[in-house]
Amino acid sequence: MTLLALLLACGPKTPPVTNPTDPAAVPTQPAPVAAPAPTAAPAEPAPAAPTVPGTAVSAPRETGPDYGGKMGSVDRRQLNDAVAMLTTQDPGKAQEALTRLQGLAGNNPDAAVVYYNMGLAYLYMGQTDQARKAWLRATEVDPSFGRAWANLGALSARDKRPDLALASYQAGLRYAPDDLSLHVAAIGALRELKRHDEAVAAAKTALKLNSKAIDVYNQLALVYLDTKQYDLARFVLEKARLDIPGAEQNAQLHAAMGEVYLRLGYPGDALTSFERALQIDPFQVAALQFLGSYHLDNRSFADAAPLWERVCGLLPNEAGPRQSLGIAYRGLNRYEDAKRAYEEALRLDPKNPEPLRNLAVLYGDYMKAYDAAVQAIEDYRKAGGGPAAELDAWIQALRKEQKKAEDKKRRDEEKRRRDEERKAQEAATPPAPAPETPAPAPAPDPGGGSPW
Repeated sequence: MTLLALLLACGPKTPPVTNPTDPAAVPTQPAPVAAPAPTAAPAEPAPAAPTVPGTAVSAPRETGPDYGGKMGSVDRRQLNDAVAMLTTQDPGKAQEALTRLQGLAGNNPDAAVVYYNMGLAYLYMGQTDQARKAWLRATEVDPSFGRAWANLGALSARDKRPDLALASYQAGLRYAPDDLSLHVAAIGALRELKRHDEAVAAAKTALKLNSKAIDVYNQLALVYLDTKQYDLARFVLEKARLDIPGAEQNAQLHAAMGEVYLRLGYPGDALTSFERALQIDPFQVAALQFLGSYHLDNRSFADAAPLWERVCGLLPNEAGPRQSLGIAYRGLNRYEDAKRAYEEALRLDPKNPEPLRNLAVLYGDYMKAYDAAVQAIEDYRKAGGGPAAELDAWIQALRKEQKKAEDKKRRDEEKRRRDEERKAQEAATPPAPAPETPAPAPAPDPGGGSPW
């Protein structure tokens, strides 16, 4: 499965998790206001549209419209050698591939497939702007080259610009109206933009092209899930499962069905569906998120942590999974790992103040670093967190706990000092001499009287 196809199968939105962890800030004495609970494992939705561009394209066996149209006199061996280098996604190999591709482009300025692969080389080298330019060039050379349009949209989706992503997909569809992958991506972008009626219409158009397109059925079911039409979503998925050969082996279908069961109040069936999805595809993001959230809800932190670690690896630019991972680490008493996870979430999404609140809970209730907790609350306040009265009460409760801890520490220190002084005094005082033992009295005369 290509990266593009994998990401098209990322699946349904993850529902918010309720109370996934210990109640926050439980002082030994009643506090005026309990500290707010940590952010409830905000497992961000798996992308509705692909967020990573597709894989490299080899030379077709024959010239023609496949894979970017005109091939001209492109040296297929050179092109395929460059593609082999790109499949490693290694920056060094990508640079070597780029050098070869630039040579091919110089001799074949009308070969869109060369520019397409140049875009991937730039991407793997971290030069996103150059990648975008290369894919734009590919669409100029051959406007019907759907993969180039899909990658342009994927870049915008990765930058959290579903509006621009949709524009790329729709532009591609004007020139390649039968490109099913562009239809699926466009439906996902419309979902992201909450243009649900348009998403339904787009799905129906795509199904007229191919009534057996499982990805279209999945996206349509997700639209109905978004709009809380759970019975419709279930109907669509069941129809796909019964009517489309191989649908039973589609991981996204099972992940979406799991969410339907959750929404309808059948958690056991939902769990079975998510587990089935992961049996088919261990990297099915939506199923991983749902199972991870399920285990957090049930305080099974040892089960939750590896799932969220896998999600974070699959969604390296998403902040939400890192907060969930931090909560799992916290439940395992891996406080430094939890701290790093929250800080990474803040780095990825600095406009979201919730990681600061989770840090405050971690510092105050678990690490007992009260000053750091108060600072995190103040940072949370500055970032827009609130309400102010709740935060003030939280700080007051933390200061009270801090004073208790300091008083206890002082008492323990005084007791330790007194014990040490007593032991030192006992060591310096010589022991008192033992009392003399009196001599034993003489034994009585056994004769009982005088011999005279």
